[in-house]
This record gives sequence, structure tokens and C-alpha cells, in this order.
Amino acid sequence: MFEDVLAVADSGRFLPYDKDRRWSATKDERVLVDAIVHQPDFTIVPTMSVRGGGLIKLHHYARHDPALAELGKLGQALAHEHGAEAGHRIIWFSERPDHARTRLMVKTFTDADEQAVAGVDELEDSAGADTFGAFADEIGPEGFQFLCQRMKAGHRDGPVLVTVADGRIIGAVGPLSVLPGPDRRMIQPPAYFAVHPAYRGRGHGRRLWRASMAWGWRSGAEAKVLQASIGSAAERLYRTEGLETVGFLCQG
Repeated sequence: MFEDVLAVADSGRFLPYDKDRRWSATKDERVLVDAIVHQPDFTIVPTMSVRGGGLIKLHHYARHDPALAELGKLGQALAHEHGAEAGHRIIWFSERPDHARTRLMVKTFTDADEQAVAGVDELEDSAGADTFGAFADEIGPEGFQFLCQRMKAGHRDGPVLVTVADGRIIGAVGPLSVLPGPDRRMIQPPAYFAVHPAYRGRGHGRRLWRASMAWGWRSGAEAKVLQASIGSAAERLYRTEGLETVGFLCQG
């Protein structure tokens, strides 16, 4: 994978298994190849995103936690050199939840995922389709609101599954897709997933999740990799659905 990253480092191209390729023809984040640090026991891959004035990300790969003070100095220097107005961020993977904001999880699809789920339809077939915009606005500025804007612009990024109550959409998951992963397995990438706050705790999220798994199974997905904020309702749902924790994503 390291060689794959270097191959597209400054080209604007996506890796075949990059989930963000759904949104754009070119990638807005580039690898700062000349600043890569590759040692026997650790690797640091700096990247720069051009959105929001520019942000440097230092991706630290090792079996041990990073030396944050030293990485902070490197991040400051690179932000100054490249004019990154948003500064820098340090990102690393850990097997422990200390300092972690996000749990990384994986699901392997089985025949059990081929189950029909009542009360969940594709957005285009839903009786409440015309309320999707209102649902997206109430959920927040990111996620479904962004997706709704893309739909209005004519983009079709993949199916969106929804559930309806009281004549309106109150939960959704999507867009759904299947991509080849770095290990050649077919992967179902993460999707936006939300239930309206007034309707949570009634099983709507679990039905949407299981319906999205059934869609993945029918579409040839072999595994799903996702992340959830620690302590969130999504994390609790995924753990009760039997997903395996593979580690934790930390930021500093």
C-alpha cells in the first residue's frame, strides 16, 4: 500500500479503494513526498489538504505511540513552509483506546446478512421522498445535507435507504457502494447514517443498518470497514451487531 500511495502522491488521482473518489474526479489532499520519514520502526507520511486555507496532516505509523512534541515541531514547520493556514494535525493508529476519539471496526459479510428488513426502502421508492431535504437540514450541515445538495445538482452517488414515520423520513443510510479494497476483497465503504433525534431509541437505526448490510451482501461486498466516535450511539449499535474492533484512531 505504501508504494500505491507514492504512485499517486502528487497527481490528484485517487487510489482505487479511496472512498472519497465518489465525490470528485480529483483528490484535494496530496502527499508531501519530500517530507516523508521512513525508518525501520516508524513511518511519517505528511499530507496537505487545500480546503479551508490548507491543513497539514502527519500520519504516524508504528507499533508505539508517537512523540507528539517532536511531531508538533515538524507539523509547524511544514505548515509554515506550505502556507497551511489551518495549521497541522497528528493522526495515528493505536491498539489501545487511550487518547482515541474513534474506534475502527470491521464486519465480514455472511449468509445471515441476506435478510429482508421491513420498513426500509430506497429513497426513490419511498412515500416520503419529498421530505428528504427537510430531514437533511434537521440532521446538520454535513452528511445528508451535503448529499442532498449533490442530488439537486444531478449527481447519483449510490442508493440511499430510508425509513419513514408520521409521513416523513426520519432515518437514512447512504450512499451505498462497493469498492475493491487494498487486499482485493470487495469492501462496502462507510456511508452517512443518521436517525432524527426525536425518533431514536425505537429500533430505526438497527433496521437501517441491517438493510444496508443486506444491500452489501447482494452487491458482492465481502467486508465493511468503518469508524465510530467513542461513546456514540453508532458505536454501541455496531458493537451489539458483532463488529470486530481492529484498533483506535487518535489525533493530537
